[in-house]
Amino acid sequence: MELSARDIHEKQFHDAWRGYNQEEVDDFLDRAAEVLDRVQRENQAIQSRMNQLEQAVATSREAEEMLKKTLVTAQQAAEEAIAKAKAKAEQLVGEAEQRAKRSNDEARERITSAENEARRKALDAEREHATRKRELDTSIERLRAFETELKQRLRTFLEQQVRGLDTLTEREPPATRQADFRTAGGVQRRPAQQGSNPESERQETPVQPLPQRAVEGRPPAEGQQGPLRREPPEEQTAEPASQQRRGVRGLFWREDG
Repeated sequence: MELSARDIHEKQFHDAWRGYNQEEVDDFLDRAAEVLDRVQRENQAIQSRMNQLEQAVATSREAEEMLKKTLVTAQQAAEEAIAKAKAKAEQLVGEAEQRAKRSNDEARERITSAENEARRKALDAEREHATRKRELDTSIERLRAFETELKQRLRTFLEQQVRGLDTLTEREPPATRQADFRTAGGVQRRPAQQGSNPESERQETPVQPLPQRAVEGRPPAEGQQGPLRREPPEEQTAEPASQQRRGVRGLFWREDG
């Protein structure tokens, strides 16, 4: 198959995956075409010279010998030119392959560097998250310890208050405790009338609960008694300590629950 410089100039290659750089291939083809064109011109010149010498050989042996020498020289020159062209072409191809390999290596290095950077950032984020979690856990433990200590202090304070009220109750006079007992048992004393004996007029009236359906301002239903009038209790100058103790105990149990 014959190959000319025009064939090299007009040759087109199809794109392929991971192929060579198209500009480098075109540049190489242009150089190869120039070299081949120069070689062809030299061959044409040599061929023309050989024709002239062959014509001269017919008339003279010396011219024939000279022609042979010239032919040998021309052949050597042609072979050298072809060898140089092949060497140049191989050099260009090798350089193109090296550049392509270097580009691929650089791309792989960039990809590896990006992956390592991403892994490093992910590890840093995980370490930071773990550190913050430990700090939060420590803060929660401290708050829980503070809450436990605060509850214990409050419990101790309330127990001290209850013990203090118990002591005050034990120190109350008997009359005050009897009044508390009567009030707690549902018995109240009726106030004495003027001019009468307080001892004879003193009556103890049990306090009965009101009917369920008795409403203030409405008559009771048939078969039901009307609301009973409660006798006003005697005025007390101060709240008994036993009632204070019961109130504090109720507060204590509510706080404890």
